[in-house]
Amino acid sequence: MNKDVYEKTRYQNIKRHKKNKNYVIVLSKPKKTSISRINNEKIYDIEQAIKIRNKIISKATTIDIQASREDFKCLWDKYIYDCQNIQKLAFSTVRKKVKLYNKYLSEFNNRKVSSLTKIDIIEFIKSLGTTDKQKNEILRCISTFLNWCVDHDYIASSPSKNIKGIKVNKSEMKYWLPEEFTKFINYLDKIDSNGAKTIKLLTIITFALGDRIGETRALTWDCFDKDKCIVSIKHSINYDYKSSNFFSSTKNLQSQRDIDISPILFDYLEEYKEHLINTYGEISDMIFFNYKTNKPYTDTYLRKEFKKYAKGCGVPVIRMYDLRHTFVATMMSEGWELYHISQRIGHKNYSTTVDKYGHLSNKVRKEIAQTTDKYMV
Repeated sequence: MNKDVYEKTRYQNIKRHKKNKNYVIVLSKPKKTSISRINNEKIYDIEQAIKIRNKIISKATTIDIQASREDFKCLWDKYIYDCQNIQKLAFSTVRKKVKLYNKYLSEFNNRKVSSLTKIDIIEFIKSLGTTDKQKNEILRCISTFLNWCVDHDYIASSPSKNIKGIKVNKSEMKYWLPEEFTKFINYLDKIDSNGAKTIKLLTIITFALGDRIGETRALTWDCFDKDKCIVSIKHSINYDYKSSNFFSSTKNLQSQRDIDISPILFDYLEEYKEHLINTYGEISDMIFFNYKTNKPYTDTYLRKEFKKYAKGCGVPVIRMYDLRHTFVATMMSEGWELYHISQRIGHKNYSTTVDKYGHLSNKVRKEIAQTTDKYMV
């Protein structure tokens, strides 16, 4: 705050504009902030300024008292419960958090969350005898947990804020060139089996939408609106095969989105639907459903089938998730801006898309094919 513009008053945390005579509340807790307007109106009444200041300080004090009663393990258990039952995160996501806690974070069990400092976290990460990539994953887990504590008023601010992860070399991104995608689809066309037909549609949808493979696997028939030519991404698959709940939340709120699609995709959907009806009679609401187990196809089965057919037709063996990279690389080769691609694939921040895909060179982009429809006919 410019000291030449604002002057101190007799009231703590309240300053006044020398020229305009309006008041500004300046606070360091629960976080550094200054308040100069209420309902878009400047504050000229000192009594009003005092009330606003007291209300914020009172809330910060309440948070500190509440947090002082909660140790790390107690809040962590509440956090995991929230992840499972309120946020409904994917089983694999929660399982990973629990594994990281059991192996590393349980060291904080006897600490009060409110007592943790930025230095504590930095020193803890440095002391871990693991890879830099793993250290970054642990730091993200801690930060997500502490942000949850802030959101639920257990602490006023997160001590992990502004802690930067360790810079690591990115692994080479894998994706198919257009001719490889086409070769794979043509190969599956020659195989008359349920497995081949399932993998074919799964591959086409994921490539056409650029969505995450878990989002593709959670699609239901009513997600597709033929009149509007859109598909609604509502869920991700629940990887807990023992559960009767097959759906989990998408990775973030932005991942719940409507995607424009071309009419050709509906032809593939109708073809697969007709195959299911002819084979099983009544069909499930879910598109990728195993009628032998009455559950969605397992991740293990789909990965095994996908890898088998990739080897069979002689294309590079990539992960099913890499079909998302294939979509992005193809769109970039067609001249689409990353900003538009970011919205379609459901990234929370545009910076994530730039960080992940911005390194693709012009040479690579030019080697990659035309847009999706050109390789589905």
